[in-house]
Amino acid sequence: MAALRDYAFAQARVRARLGRLAGRRALEALAAAPDEASVLRELEARGRPDRDESVIRAFDEVHAMLSGAPAEVVARYRDRHEWENVAVLLRGAERGLPASDLVPLLHPVGALGTTPVGRAVAEASSLAEAVARLPAHPYGDLLRRVAAAAPRGAVERFRLEAVAEREAWERIWSAVAALGAAERRSAARVIGCKLDCVSLLRFLRLRTEHGLAPQELLALAIRAGHRIGRHERALLAHEPPSEWSSRLAHTPYAGALESWGDAAAVEMGLRRVVRAAARRELAGSPFRIGLVLAYLVLLELQASDLRRVLAARRLGRRAEWVCSGLVSGDA
Repeated sequence: MAALRDYAFAQARVRARLGRLAGRRALEALAAAPDEASVLRELEARGRPDRDESVIRAFDEVHAMLSGAPAEVVARYRDRHEWENVAVLLRGAERGLPASDLVPLLHPVGALGTTPVGRAVAEASSLAEAVARLPAHPYGDLLRRVAAAAPRGAVERFRLEAVAEREAWERIWSAVAALGAAERRSAARVIGCKLDCVSLLRFLRLRTEHGLAPQELLALAIRAGHRIGRHERALLAHEPPSEWSSRLAHTPYAGALESWGDAAAVEMGLRRVVRAAARRELAGSPFRIGLVLAYLVLLELQASDLRRVLAARRLGRRAEWVCSGLVSGDA
């Protein structure tokens, strides 16, 4: 009865919102539009669901439907966009990009995305200065400790990003751990699946793009997950990526890892696994946090697909190419 009372309002609102997500036919129609202007007109009519602002607004609306520990899970899941703001600013500082290019890319979340603090960091003349200007919470003090521990202060940008991302996801998982048993299982099936996929892609990119040794990989690993635990993390750190699919055959991620030589293909495959997990949760009990988390996951996947469609029309890509990379929709 408690779950029914807590989620009766939320599940009705979320079910209605699910009905407004773009279906596969709508996405394919956009992919076949004659030009970028046609896609923009349709997106404007839909309230620009491709924009970060629309996704963040949906998080805020869902958060307002909940209270207590479930609301904290949604809040921390929303606030992981703060680390993405940190990543944008650090990359901009490393490349010497002007603040005018960086500020429009920031998510409207936290101190970096909604106050002059973000611009001040964007105006930093070096990576070290950008780290020094970050607000203390949630990442500034942490990344300054990482930078100070580097040889002669020469910290690599990707390590800073990895530490901030790890912190963001571990904060989310600690909020999941604070839920009751049934709620915790429901959240793990959705957010736990997404966290596992994030971890797998991180391991692949840190190995293939940066060539880190096993102990370095484990030091930067996200120390949380649903099916990717300590044993699996050790396997990912020590076994070559060509072995991952067979060694993780007991997980739903094995198929995506078969394309280990192409990180973009692996990412697309893992996104499809996340979509399937969200869809399965929607078919279960409507009076669990998994329902609202599944909606938020599908909303994010839709926004990403719509941005793909828009970029493809801008670049004159064929509709078949666009559709081959779509993940959301009802197909």
